[in-house]
Amino acid sequence: MASEAQLQADLHSAMKARAMDKVYVLRGLIAAIKNLKVEKHSATAADADIAALVRKEINKRVEALEFARQASRADLIESNEREKLLLEAYLPQQLSAEALGDLIAQLASELGTTQIGPLMAKLRERHAGQFDGKLASELIRQLAAK
Repeated sequence: MASEAQLQADLHSAMKARAMDKVYVLRGLIAAIKNLKVEKHSATAADADIAALVRKEINKRVEALEFARQASRADLIESNEREKLLLEAYLPQQLSAEALGDLIAQLASELGTTQIGPLMAKLRERHAGQFDGKLASELIRQLAAK
């Protein structure tokens, strides 16, 4: 998982290497972290918050990719895919669908409920940034339907 110090160091090395795509992406991410710290009146950002911001930036790129594909803009498709891959390197290792399903089943038995709200909250608390939220909610719905 990426820390703020690691992001700053990577930005510095990207600036030295004149890797402008990486510089722009990291500057945007660092600015989002600074905004979050101001919003929360905190001196530091938690790793879970940084992972959530990285995930949010990735989702922006995915959405932009869809629009670029609809417009048949090969240059924008390539650019957004590069940025998405760059950002994915800063996320922790993602849980597989099978491991996530097992984890959800374990949490459901631990909490004694199959309601989506409490399960997602506990899942975010323990494994922030390690799973896809859409997949997790789908797996919870499947578990509740059983």
